[in-house]
Amino acid sequence: MAIVFIPYVLRKYCDNKSIVEINASNLGELIENLEKLYPGTKAHIIEDGAIKPGVAAVVNHTTTTKGLLEKIDQDSEIHFINAVSGGIS
Repeated sequence: MAIVFIPYVLRKYCDNKSIVEINASNLGELIENLEKLYPGTKAHIIEDGAIKPGVAAVVNHTTTTKGLLEKIDQDSEIHFINAVSGGIS
């Protein structure tokens, strides 16, 4: 199963786990399966059928260029990284 590193903001939906294992063949299926196991997670990752602006999906140390169609292997590592904004004005 693929290893998903859960960002801090989503851990409250995932029983406070920082890592979960999900079975999937692509990123879209992985997110759907994550939502089935941990309701509420999908809304933080998906908007209008695509990965939300400001969220990067990283599969095996590479930011996805295929979006939800990105292939997932059984030993893949997935990170969802929220953009950091702000700074000094």
